[in-house]
Amino acid sequence: MSGGRAPVRSTEAGFTLVALMASVAVMLILIGVGARSWQYVMKSEREEELIFRGGQIADAIQRFQAKNGNALPTSLTLLVKGRFLRQAYKDPMAKDGEWRLVRQGEAIAPIPAPSASPGGSPPPTTRPRGPGVPVGQSLGGIIGVASKSTEKGLRLFNGRSRYNEWIFAVGQPRVVGRTPATPLVPGGGPPRLPGPTPSAR
Repeated sequence: MSGGRAPVRSTEAGFTLVALMASVAVMLILIGVGARSWQYVMKSEREEELIFRGGQIADAIQRFQAKNGNALPTSLTLLVKGRFLRQAYKDPMAKDGEWRLVRQGEAIAPIPAPSASPGGSPPPTTRPRGPGVPVGQSLGGIIGVASKSTEKGLRLFNGRSRYNEWIFAVGQPRVVGRTPATPLVPGGGPPRLPGPTPSAR
């Protein structure tokens, strides 16, 4: 009698092992899906924070100009000390938290048309206003900020896909999502970052 029961126990043990392996495989799949979902959520939240902080800085620069005869600040610290900005916000996408400061006299590329390829767009070109000035040279006060991260975002911002292309500056539109069908600048030319103008009296 005892000799006939061994195959049954062996079969039961085999089924248990298969079920255990299947359960482990399902758990690993769920963990992988959960990790990717969590990474997506965290990245989305950092993008929202980037848009909020960049917008806060651009608005603070505009308030600084309004109170100082259209003069531009020379640092974010100056905005904080003057109480135009609540705090010196860090770039949530850069490891060191440092922004790329957009200076007066720089220009950015036009916002892409809706027919632009979905695979991303080239980074905005920045060039100084006037001949004979090397690219990257500080031309004036701060007109805005941009992230230093070249990572591709989950969203489009002003038609741009990479974070270092997201320019937060005085007078610049802030369109999140797809590019609008009509140009945001009269004539469709490249938007020029505004500089100080003589105050009207």
